[in-house]
Amino acid sequence: MKIEPNLWQLYLQVYFQPLQQIGFDSRGAVLSLWNPHGKVLCEDKNQRLSRFWQGALQRANVPYQLLWGGDQQMQYRELSVYIKCDLASGYRWATRLNQLGFYFVEDNQLHLYNSSDKAQSDVVTDNFVSRFCFAKIPKQNQAIQPKNRA
Repeated sequence: MKIEPNLWQLYLQVYFQPLQQIGFDSRGAVLSLWNPHGKVLCEDKNQRLSRFWQGALQRANVPYQLLWGGDQQMQYRELSVYIKCDLASGYRWATRLNQLGFYFVEDNQLHLYNSSDKAQSDVVTDNFVSRFCFAKIPKQNQAIQPKNRA
């Protein structure tokens, strides 16, 4: 199923903020641990998901590095992982995590892929590091459902 054009355009505007010293010296996938199926969840549900998937990666013996993926000011941000893998594994992990799309880094190029429709993909940038930002993280996060909503 195609990701609708407006959402796809938002995905193409992604920036990343590493949570630790990070090395992107090989190819790998960047996958959100939050908000499966593109639905914004509350903080508790997203935290449970991130703990669950980090545990799954550890049990599968897949090294990963945490980073935020979001808009340039990080007002909307989702906890994400970078895992060294090939593209086929990236698709498998994105499907397992119920993500609509994922990013893949190869030769410093950043690509966006639809997790369920291999025909939908785009180059985001030819210089992955150009999409790193180090903005001060805002207190509010638009990627978390407000507490007053069920």
